[in-house]
Amino acid sequence: MPLPEQDFIALCASHLLGSHASVLLPWLRPRVGFSRGAETDAPIGASRIGGGPDVPADFVWPTHKGRALDFLLQIDLADLQGLQCGLDLPAQGVLSFFYDTETQPWGFDPADRSGHCIYLFDPGELQRLPAPDAEAALVPSALAFHPAWSLPHPFSSEGEQVAQALRDAGLSWDDAAKEGYYALVDDVADLGSPTPGERHGLGGWSHNVQGDMALEAQLVSHGLYCGDPSGYGDPRAAALEAGMGDWTLLLQLDSDDEAMWGDSGMLYVWVRRQDLAARDLSQTWVGLQCC
Repeated sequence: MPLPEQDFIALCASHLLGSHASVLLPWLRPRVGFSRGAETDAPIGASRIGGGPDVPADFVWPTHKGRALDFLLQIDLADLQGLQCGLDLPAQGVLSFFYDTETQPWGFDPADRSGHCIYLFDPGELQRLPAPDAEAALVPSALAFHPAWSLPHPFSSEGEQVAQALRDAGLSWDDAAKEGYYALVDDVADLGSPTPGERHGLGGWSHNVQGDMALEAQLVSHGLYCGDPSGYGDPRAAALEAGMGDWTLLLQLDSDDEAMWGDSGMLYVWVRRQDLAARDLSQTWVGLQCC
């Protein structure tokens, strides 16, 4: 369901950006938000966070540096019907996310690649496996989905493009305008959410805590270390930069009372559009950002 244009214009006006709503409207992207519900012993294949995963019989549990990854959540894609996330996802299937919650890889090191795994399982013939580390497993809880929206975050390359577009349209990009846009991004992200400030979601623009992630995803996935300036200054970086536009946000997982990422940060799963279209989730990239 698209956000009514008049509602968006009114929201822009509340942040002194109403006269520039037409500049901002093309940047608005849908996403699917979700929230953790009550503890549940859900049926096989149902959308759920925590507990043990529902997997095919030939599933091999992924590991990172000798430790089994932790199962975080699974999403029954049938639950997304009628909702828009802007992603090329099939109508049926179970999307599952595993991550090393002990070391919590940040994603700037190519060696972090095995610190997560994303799977897309056919919905039939799944079986539930217990978590290898029951103490580390999240409490099994149902997921509730809702329509949501996003604007490019100021800490992203697209956010910089929005700022330039507003300047080109005659807006004085002073501190008041910057603060107004920042607040607008937050308010747009809260639309439709039962819990304001909660940023769990599928698709849309990433709600960054720190800087842009697409270039880091592109460089790290090609073997360049980005924990310091060396990767960005590598002779290969300039040629690789052209591919950063291939990456899009798949999943965003916020900190909550049950799971903390860094210091109240967020996990971001990125995928190349062409890989998602091919249903190949073997080369996804996960970044962690926190204050």
